[in-house]
Amino acid sequence: MMKAARFIGPEKIEYSDVPKPQIEKDEVLIKVKAVGICGSDMELYYGEHNYIKKGLTKYPLIPGHEWSGQIEEVGSDVSDFKVGDRVTGDVSLGCGKCNMCKSGRFNLCPNRVVIGSYKNRDGAFAEYIKLPYKNVYKIPDNISYEEAAMVEPAATAAYGVIKGKVGYGDTVLVIGDGSIGQLSMQCAKIAGASKVFVVGSWDEKLEIAKSTGADAVMSYKKDDVLAKVDELTGGVGVDVVIESSGNIKTVNQSLHAMKPGGKVILLSLYTTPEFMAEINLIITKDAEVIGVLASPNTFKPTLDLMESGRINVRPLITQKFPLSKAQEAIDTIADRSICTIKPVLIP
Repeated sequence: MMKAARFIGPEKIEYSDVPKPQIEKDEVLIKVKAVGICGSDMELYYGEHNYIKKGLTKYPLIPGHEWSGQIEEVGSDVSDFKVGDRVTGDVSLGCGKCNMCKSGRFNLCPNRVVIGSYKNRDGAFAEYIKLPYKNVYKIPDNISYEEAAMVEPAATAAYGVIKGKVGYGDTVLVIGDGSIGQLSMQCAKIAGASKVFVVGSWDEKLEIAKSTGADAVMSYKKDDVLAKVDELTGGVGVDVVIESSGNIKTVNQSLHAMKPGGKVILLSLYTTPEFMAEINLIITKDAEVIGVLASPNTFKPTLDLMESGRINVRPLITQKFPLSKAQEAIDTIADRSICTIKPVLIP
């Protein structure tokens, strides 16, 4: 048996004993050392996630897909890893046999499961987790377990920047000052963007964005964002908008902020499946709107960039809680008077 923090219903957490995972011959058993709490975990907690609404995920559920740990057991077919290795792993697990998987797009596998959510694949709000060894990556020695739990959001941000082809000399507006927004800013700078601006709601988070590379920051509470973008770009608009807030109001704001021929990268799921968008702006600006799902094929380069120090996740880890205090951690995130970017649970 092992301890786990399970969501047993909307706004209900149970910390209790559950069966310890039993591995298959191509899997590894990992002792979880740290796990981050994501915005999608909060949506699962409240029962607002689309997977819950569509019946694709059901309670009870062990959430948690941003994790790191140490291998305690390896299957008989595993040769690339050994007991004691420090590792993290993919969030989307494909079947490995379909056309999507064979083309490297395992995030779109029709038979996929998602750690801590889709089709109830158990996540890392627990003492142990198991994964196929093909989806596991070694953590460099100079990255702590807490930092390694940030690889997944960093890899998601990197995938968005790669898929959106953010490139040399681009001007970029990032909407959202959470972990995905902060890391998208850093990844856009690495990709060669000349200027990256960040919009957020917390002065403390915006200061962190400035300290890690943002060229300018704006508060949607204090600033006229579109007027500020005009000022910063000489009235031209930005080449790329990365929308990471999940706020439906910012989609139209993104369309207005981009220049003709620009791009909007959507890096968040929305709790409302349908909403009004100024669709003609996409046409009249000859623009691209790019959806991004998960983080396929980006874990290894993200780990390399973290090892070199070019991606800096340390300032984004704002709180740490023992796993047994998962309810307190959730309550802290829900308390809008407390600044949180990435609370981390320690089993």
